[in-house]
Amino acid sequence: MTIGADGRARRAGVIAAGRGNRLTHVSHPLKPLVRVGGRTLIERVLLSLAEACPVEVVIIVNETSLAVKDHVTGSRTWPFAVRWIVETTPSSMHSFLRVVETLAGDGDGGPFLISTVDTIAAPGAFGAFAAASRIPDVDVTLAVTPQIDDEKPLLVRLGPDGTTVEAIGETVRRTAGGQGGPADLQEQGHRAIWATAGYYAVRPSVLREADAARRDGVSALRLFFERLLVRGYRLHAVPVGAGIDVDRPADVRAAETFLKQVGA
Repeated sequence: MTIGADGRARRAGVIAAGRGNRLTHVSHPLKPLVRVGGRTLIERVLLSLAEACPVEVVIIVNETSLAVKDHVTGSRTWPFAVRWIVETTPSSMHSFLRVVETLAGDGDGGPFLISTVDTIAAPGAFGAFAAASRIPDVDVTLAVTPQIDDEKPLLVRLGPDGTTVEAIGETVRRTAGGQGGPADLQEQGHRAIWATAGYYAVRPSVLREADAARRDGVSALRLFFERLLVRGYRLHAVPVGAGIDVDRPADVRAAETFLKQVGA
């Protein structure tokens, strides 16, 4: 069991409320139930989260995805309690905030380990990140990877200490002068630029921005992270190994190749 800085057992969350329209004809109309290497995406992320030994995992799905709940409940016995949020949210940011609000609802100070449902990581990656992310006074810790080949990566520039986030999102691309995509940034030798890997350690302090972000129409989780940094919140990063973000049919094939390479 992973214990937080305050002596409490760690809890976790999964963002699985997206529709995954680019994957609907791969193997299942619901993205969390798309199979990669014989297992659904939701099973794979829950098995990854299990490496951190959480006592509870909160999963958000939309109102048309109740089959995901049935699948998780009936597929196996999980080594943690599972709590569900069934809500059709307007964006990934809204789903993220609902998960954090639920996890923080009983006064737990976190940090909470939260993952998107489409993250494929090597065995041990989540556990190692959870152990390294218990950083005092940090609002969000991002798992980051040097593998910048996602279609729309959330780019992060780290400071000289190799952990403090100096810039995130479009600010990174603008200040680095990258015009041709992630590969262009790499070719220019920007070694301090990474991409987020799809999982995070989050403290409830970010909820101070929740109402204003909703009111201001922030439309994506990446924009919410940018907002946090601009407003003085502390974002740190923990480098992790390569992984795959499954968004398109080609990503399924890439993920299956990756899993064979890492022996998963």
